[in-house]
Amino acid sequence: MSPIVDAGLRRFGRTVARTSVCNAVTVGSAGLAGIFIARALGPSVRGEYAAIMAWFGVVLVVGQLGQTAATTFFVARERNRAAEYVATSRNLMVGTGILTLGVGMVAAPLLSSGSGAATAGYRLMFATCLVSFVGASYVFSLQATNLAWWNVVRMSQPVAYVITIAALYLAGQLELMIVLAVLSGTTVAQTVLAYWLCTREGLTRARGERTLTRPLLRYGMGHVASTAPTLVTTRLGMLVLSLVVPSAALGHYAVAVSVTALAIPVVSAVGNVSFPRIASRTLSQARLDTLQRWAVLSSLVVSTILILPVVAAAPWLVPRVFGEGFDDAVPLIMLLAPGGILLACGRVCADLLKGHGRPYAVAGAQTIAAAVTVVMLAALIPPFGVTGAAITASVTPGIALVLMLRSLRRGRIDTMHPATEGPR
Repeated sequence: MSPIVDAGLRRFGRTVARTSVCNAVTVGSAGLAGIFIARALGPSVRGEYAAIMAWFGVVLVVGQLGQTAATTFFVARERNRAAEYVATSRNLMVGTGILTLGVGMVAAPLLSSGSGAATAGYRLMFATCLVSFVGASYVFSLQATNLAWWNVVRMSQPVAYVITIAALYLAGQLELMIVLAVLSGTTVAQTVLAYWLCTREGLTRARGERTLTRPLLRYGMGHVASTAPTLVTTRLGMLVLSLVVPSAALGHYAVAVSVTALAIPVVSAVGNVSFPRIASRTLSQARLDTLQRWAVLSSLVVSTILILPVVAAAPWLVPRVFGEGFDDAVPLIMLLAPGGILLACGRVCADLLKGHGRPYAVAGAQTIAAAVTVVMLAALIPPFGVTGAAITASVTPGIALVLMLRSLRRGRIDTMHPATEGPR
């Protein structure tokens, strides 16, 4: 390996390490805030909060039209037109945000089943969507231009959120609308911070251009198309089990899934850093090949190193962390461990393909894996219950990973990065 490539990999590794810490802080802050909220609101109101947040998450995935990925890709790929892409993406997000706000105001009473507090909560969250949509264009443009600032912006909201929630919890002031108001306020603050940093990067000095709308939407919808089947692969088993097994068995499975997913936030940093570097088209073919090999192998090794000790310690760890009633989660953790490793590695491969402008290759791989998931769950859950779901969850991420690696290998014959693909 040449000294230049070696030095480049060292810098890349340091950036990945910093991004891993950011990912861990982000996930940890959200989890800690959830504990405070659950303790303060109680089961019933906590359920209303969970329902509101579930809809909030769905609306974000659909309403952002994949601009979280599309903005990063095009800002990295065409730096001379970066400001135009950011402005065009922002205009798209303003349009979808206003539409979402209008629909949400009407739909809120239906979603809340007539509960006054929940109705107000839904309306506040739909209003927050408008801010979050616009903020996405600024936040994710920073991923392409300044990863350090991108990490700061991403951490700012969950860290501010958990600090505020903790203070209100200690003061005995946590209620549903207060929690949602804190979430909305910290989202606004994050958007303002992202806009200010984008201004310093020169990304706010242009107007949107209609000619850029089509490529942004084409790429973005490819990202959305890859997200939906991924949800099937990772969540369908839980949904089916909720209908056919006792709640205790579902609780064991949920704990096992959460334990074996611990590596994902850390390993995802490899993809977070690789995506804009590949999209920028500044790497020679040799350095590109080295980066991709390093990304795939390191994600596999790191996820294995993180998960195997947890699996080995599970018989001792699970009862002490979750309680004696969760002993039955231990064999499920062992079954789900391979899937946790493969899922983390698959996230990185998906980012590599998206860096090449190929989100539809990711969508194709995930769609096939989702179809296999449906078939395996139908065949294995009736006779084996949670064990069948665990086997499925370990097999199907491997299928998606193999298909994405195949797409990466097939793309190797092109020495130039391809233009963004469209649906096939």
